[in-house]
Amino acid sequence: EILLHNKLPLADIASITRDFSGLFEKVCTELMPQAIQIGDKFHVIRNMMDAHQSVRIRYRQKELEKRRKAFQDFKLAQHNRLIACEKTGQKFKAEKFHYKEQRMNNGETLLEILARSRYLLYKYPGQWNNYQKRRADILFDTFPQINQTYLLCNQFRNLMSTINIGKHYLQIDKELHQWYEDVDKADIDEMSNFKSMVESNEDIIRNYFISGETNAIAEAVNSKIQKLISSNNGNIDKDFFFFRLSQFYA
Repeated sequence: EILLHNKLPLADIASITRDFSGLFEKVCTELMPQAIQIGDKFHVIRNMMDAHQSVRIRYRQKELEKRRKAFQDFKLAQHNRLIACEKTGQKFKAEKFHYKEQRMNNGETLLEILARSRYLLYKYPGQWNNYQKRRADILFDTFPQINQTYLLCNQFRNLMSTINIGKHYLQIDKELHQWYEDVDKADIDEMSNFKSMVESNEDIIRNYFISGETNAIAEAVNSKIQKLISSNNGNIDKDFFFFRLSQFYA
């Protein structure tokens, strides 16, 4: 819409970075058939990290399920005590529910570790502080699948690194298909789903390595525009709003 509004010559566009929307692909193919389509690195990595976090969330839900079942058992025991007291004429005194969780050697429970590990999973090991390192050691020892997922994600991030831009496509294919094999060996559903997404968009993702084009700058500007829209919610004078927008980001 922006391109058409500004009457840009679409035939002069050599390449375009995009996400993996089917509609976006259709528009690019129909309007700019000559342009090389590039799978945007930002969206690839974001999908990968979403898959990674899903593994952590899955284990956290299992820990929450344990607490829920313990509470259900407690309620049943309380109900049975109430019936027994009514039969014997004894006074019933309700008890409070206490869920005992094991404290790990860093002083946190598994639920706390799973909740607080969100941001350390975005970092490389060398970027962790001492508290995060201790937490990661416990997390990976207790939940090996999270460790496997973390290693696979770092392997893929290294593949998408700028140092591989310009590398021969056969070498990129070799490393990418080795990563496919490693994902298959790990047999983790969340990573297998991400692998399927990469495989189905392999051609445009591989085009990233030609010259390293991304729309990271556009995404950053879009984020700032969204914040400006939120802070001006309810503004009636749209012309003045767009004037302010042009002054901020022109």
